[in-house]
Order: sequence, then C-alpha cells, then structure tokens
Amino acid sequence: MSSDAKLVPAHECRECCTFCDRVVHPSGCIESACPYLYLYDDESSGQRYMGCLGNVFRVEIDVEVFESAERTRQGFGGVRMSGRPTPRCRTSVERAYEGEGEPFSCVNPGFFNPPETGPDPAERLDLRDRL
Repeated sequence: MSSDAKLVPAHECRECCTFCDRVVHPSGCIESACPYLYLYDDESSGQRYMGCLGNVFRVEIDVEVFESAERTRQGFGGVRMSGRPTPRCRTSVERAYEGEGEPFSCVNPGFFNPPETGPDPAERLDLRDRL
C-alpha cells in the first residue's frame, strides 16, 4: 500500500454518524505564498485553474469561482485534504452532518488535533544562505 493510500483514512473519520474530514484552505496557500500553488490557463475554455503540486489537495479550482467566493463573507472554504500538509498549510476539520444524540457523539476527539505535517520541501531548495 502506498503512503498516499495510508493518508486518506488519516484525513477522514467515520466512527460516528457525523462523518468528519480534514480540509485545507486554498486561501491560506495564497496568503502564505506557497511555492506549491500552481496556476494554469486551459487553452480550450480560457478558464484559469489552481492546484497543489504537493498533492495536499488534488482538486483543481476554477480561479474565477474561487475569487468570487472569497468576496463573500463565508469565503471559498476548504477542500478535502489528500496528502501530508506542510507547516504553512491552513487546515481544519469539517463535519458532514450535524445531529443530536449518541449516534452523533464524537468517539474520536483526537481527530480534531492538528494533522501531522511533513517538512516543507521548499526550504531545502532555498540555497541563498548556503552558497
């Protein structure tokens, strides 16, 4: 089993009826000037998309939709985490269902602890102090 396949269960909890997922907030990628955030223009549609080279999230986001959502009070929100975040990633846990009673009682409170982060590979690539 690949290390990526092992991370998916680590980013979701299905132990109660709430169904929780760890998400990463792309607005945090922009705010931190993450070097793994990429943009590309789809020549056939003319749309611009952004994504994560580090596979912290795997979806590609329509930049126009993202910017429109960011102008609202709620903002764009998070996308499901698929890989190991770096220390610069802004993450949270989102619940799929709200409810009352024992079926919705959290049995895994440790899931809400911040996820384990990997090293920021961009730091190894910065040679300014080592030349």
